[in-house]
Formats: sequence, C-alpha cells, structure tokens
Amino acid sequence: MALSLLSAGPSVVQSWYDTGVRLDGAAVMSPGPARTAAWNPKKLDVEMLPGVLRAQFVSPYLTTAPAYLDGSVPGDMGFDPWGLVALANPTAETDKFARTAKDRDAKMLAMTPTEQQQKLAWMRESELKHGRLAMLAAAGWPIAELYSGDWLHKDGYTGGRVPSLFNGHLLDFAPLLLVVFAPIAYLDFQSKGELNGGDYGFDPMGLAGKQKPYGAFPFDAFMGAETPIDSIPNAKDMDAMKLAEIKNGRAAMIAITGFAVQEFLWGSPIIEQTPFFFGR
Repeated sequence: MALSLLSAGPSVVQSWYDTGVRLDGAAVMSPGPARTAAWNPKKLDVEMLPGVLRAQFVSPYLTTAPAYLDGSVPGDMGFDPWGLVALANPTAETDKFARTAKDRDAKMLAMTPTEQQQKLAWMRESELKHGRLAMLAAAGWPIAELYSGDWLHKDGYTGGRVPSLFNGHLLDFAPLLLVVFAPIAYLDFQSKGELNGGDYGFDPMGLAGKQKPYGAFPFDAFMGAETPIDSIPNAKDMDAMKLAEIKNGRAAMIAITGFAVQEFLWGSPIIEQTPFFFGR
C-alpha cells in the first residue's frame, strides 16, 4: 500500500496524512498540509538520469516537502529527495529497506508522526555534529598550509598539502589526533542515545543566551549592563544562532570535501589553487 501511495503522487500521499490514519489502521495526529520543497524553486526533475539513479529519488519530494519536514527545525528547506531520514539510527535491519528510495519512504510512511520526528531528530543531531567538525576543519586546513608551508614542502612529504587520508602522512600525527579526538569521542559516548538538539551546555561567551557554564567570562559581572557580546548581530537570539550554525555547518561540510578532493586531483595546496582567498 505504501508503494502505491508513493507512485500515486504527492496529492494522494498528503490525502493519506490528512486522514490521520496510519497504514496499519491506527489513528495518528495529522502533521498538517504539504509544503513546497523550498530547495527546488524551479521544480527540476530527474527524468534525464538513468533509471538506476532515478530509483534513488522519491519523485514527489522533488517538489513537495515530506510531511515529517514541517518547518519546525532550523534550516528546514524540505530537502530529503532520497528519503534518507528513514536510515536514522541504523541497525542490522536497516539494510533490508536501505537500497531503494521507495523502500525507504515506505518505511517512513509506516511510522506515526511521532516516530518520524524521532528519526528526524537523530538525523539533525548527526548533521550538527558533522557540521561543527567541518567548521573546525575548514578553518584549520588552510591555516595549517599558510603557516606550515615550508615544513609541509620538505622532501618526500605532501608538497605543501595538509596531511590527510588522500594526501598521506595522516598517521604521522596519531598522538595529536588521539589527544584532540579522544575527549570528543568520550563526550559523544557519554551522550549516546540522547537527542538534545546539539546542546551540550557549552556557550562560554553567552552568544545564544546565558553563559554555559555561567561565569566562564566576566561578562555578566556588570549586573545587566551591555557586554561585548551584545554588539554582535543576532546575539542572544537562540533561533537566529541555530539557523546560522546549521547554514555555516552545511557550507563547511561542502568546503572541506572540496579541499580534500581538489588537493587529491590537482596535487597542490588549496591556498595555491585559490590564492585570492588567502591574500597570496
């Protein structure tokens, strides 16, 4: 039944959601009307792709946002054309429905809205973690090449490129990697299974509200007086900060992937390929 709903198009799928009835007959709360997929304003399709690639798209989601993307999450553009949210928190059973978009979407349609939101929350937590790491990496990559260029250019090394999986010599820094990533891994392990929207109680400058932990900087010692943070755009606005973080995290994930691929293909440091970005 789920597959027939999917093939019938977004209007029929949405009609099923509006009834408030789950595929197995159980009553559920309606998630509301369908939204236009804001990420695809020109309503582009995938008809020009080979069939094997088209099979990886949920066609209605190219123009209409899935019901579980209701706009309540910062940065929600209605983007899940592959139905990947169904793969959240994967187990050995996930592989049974992971191969095609129809199977993935059928799995989501068989869930209640509450179950769907739990899947979405897991994916958002994962996106935030990857985005934060990518922002650190996207800044650290060119800085390392700018200030360690001579050392990286030494004979038999990377030719000025940052040591990485593609560039080689990554394990030369195994002790440093352990020092940096062991605490991060420990924190992640301690919070395993918790979906807190990326909030680990860490905002020492109070950018999004009260300092976490409180008193990390003496900004609040003025008893409510204006602090240096107050002059920053969107400071103390949690919603604006969440949106800014997810946008910058997404841009950073694209950037760091581009750094790695470009250096692998062209064999030269990113700061030499795009010198205008780095004042060279």
